[in-house]
Amino acid sequence: MHATINSFSREITSFFDQHFQEEDLATSYIELLIILLDHDALPQQEIAELMNLAPSTITRFVKKLEKRGLVKKKKDKGKVKVLLSDEGAKSAKRYRKSYNSAVKSLSDILGDKFVKTTEQLLEHGITLMKNAEE
Repeated sequence: MHATINSFSREITSFFDQHFQEEDLATSYIELLIILLDHDALPQQEIAELMNLAPSTITRFVKKLEKRGLVKKKKDKGKVKVLLSDEGAKSAKRYRKSYNSAVKSLSDILGDKFVKTTEQLLEHGITLMKNAEE
């Protein structure tokens, strides 16, 4: 079971990464930018929760995106939040279109019902696993 799930995950990651080859950014970085486009400014901890990644991973992502001038940090009521730069906002809008195109292509290959059902099952499984850990 683990091997099958892991293999499917690698195939999906590779599929999305191929869509963003020209951008020189992995899909996870692009997803972070899209999240900021949708949420304005967020603390890194909240980004980590939304992406289901370790806070240290988000720290690394933010540093890379800062170096590229796509995000910046600001203090807001004692909390440091991450937000898009002007260039980051332009890029994130472009990335969202490419991301949506990749999702459409994936749905064309696997079928819309399969993609939606799989996403729902995985989200449910993640929730159950997290609750079992607590």
